[in-house]
Amino acid sequence: MIGRFRKFGLVVPVVVVGVAVGTSAGAFDAKQVGQLNDTNACPRCDLAEAKLKDLDLQGADLSRADLVDADLKGTNLTGANLSGADLRRADLEKTTLKNANFVRANGAGVDMEKSEADGIDMSGADFRNADIGESSLVDAKFVEADLGGADLKRSNLTGADMHAAQLERANLERAVMRNVNLLQADLTRAELDRADLSGADLSSAVLKNTKLKRANLTGANLTEADLSGATLKRANLSGANLEGVRGLKARQLEDACGDENTKLPDDEFVLATCR
Repeated sequence: MIGRFRKFGLVVPVVVVGVAVGTSAGAFDAKQVGQLNDTNACPRCDLAEAKLKDLDLQGADLSRADLVDADLKGTNLTGANLSGADLRRADLEKTTLKNANFVRANGAGVDMEKSEADGIDMSGADFRNADIGESSLVDAKFVEADLGGADLKRSNLTGADMHAAQLERANLERAVMRNVNLLQADLTRAELDRADLSGADLSSAVLKNTKLKRANLTGANLTEADLSGATLKRANLSGANLEGVRGLKARQLEDACGDENTKLPDDEFVLATCR
């Protein structure tokens, strides 16, 4: 059967060999793969372990589909609807996910490394321990998403909305997070060394034992954030607002720097001038 699936501009026939049709564990439903091929829509379908690599699935409806362990590497899912889908351990490395809908999807352990996902909506989604490193996530939405233990190292999250997101133990080292909304986010024990958080809103965020070594916090809003045990060695706090922060000790700022526009909690704190 030849349908919508395309690879490098050529029509690719869909061949299913030795696949049991049905919903038995570990086997996708061949008829439903055909449905996706013909209609670009397969909501609630059983596509677990399906081979969907390097395909053109722009705008596809895969809402609430079972895509556990599916291979979607290199596939174009621009504008696709995967809300409520089960993507546990799926391979989405180097996929195009611009403006895709992943609201309340389960992507625990998924591989999304090096993906193009600007504007993706992952609000309320579960992506614990996911690999999303070196990805473009400009203006993405992660409102109340669970990204605990996720790897977002070197990803571009400029302008992302991560309000109330769970980022405990997440790796955001060297991530670009300019103007990110992290209001009330939980970043306990997260790795943010050398991250660019300039202009970020971290008000009321939890930053307990968070690593912020050499982080750029220029103009960041940290009002009422919990900085208990946070590492701020050589962090740039120029123009940052630390009024009302909780748990911060003077010694935590000994190796940090700021400028005349930095707002400190009170006169107890002294901050060197950045050079």
